[in-house]
Amino acid sequence: MSKLIKGFVVGLSLIVLGGCSLFPSRPPELLVDHDFGPIQTRAFEKPGVPVLIHVKGLSWLAGTSIHYRLLYRDPTAVYAYADNRWIAPPAALLKARLRARLGLGTSVTAGPPPEVERLVLVLSRFDQNFSTPHKAFVRLAIQGRLYNVTTGRLLATKTVNLKRACAPSVTGAVEGLGALARRADRIFVQLVRRHTLPEPKDSTP
Repeated sequence: MSKLIKGFVVGLSLIVLGGCSLFPSRPPELLVDHDFGPIQTRAFEKPGVPVLIHVKGLSWLAGTSIHYRLLYRDPTAVYAYADNRWIAPPAALLKARLRARLGLGTSVTAGPPPEVERLVLVLSRFDQNFSTPHKAFVRLAIQGRLYNVTTGRLLATKTVNLKRACAPSVTGAVEGLGALARRADRIFVQLVRRHTLPEPKDSTP
């Protein structure tokens, strides 16, 4: 019996000396999903005509990674945070916000309406940038077109380039980019409503 106990102690010692452990030294890292924050819908009205919304990102923005650049070291390299990501591609999150704020729900119409307008947005920039290891900012760039599907007439174009300082961390990236996305969706909601709501009637005699 003593030999068995002695053998167990020797084996355990070899495991420890070999750098192994019977128990994990720390819990595994968790992958955290983020979105752009709560959607406020009460202050907005539906557009005057049905609106189809199409938002797409450039190929490097098609996934759920949260991107950053180290401008002070290699400005052409694009990196992604390992343990944090968007819950859906940024273009999909922005589309969902626009539809909710315009009161469009999950479906556009049950039958063919007499007039339809389409908002097309292209997200070309959505990342965090480090000018030094301790100083960062976030940027967003979107090109938008609103046109009448029935007639093909272009109603409006809008290019949005936004930038703001943020904390030099993944928290700074999430909070800063979320704030830019919320600002951008307000801009395009106003654009849609301005070109789709009917003109107020003149009540003067």
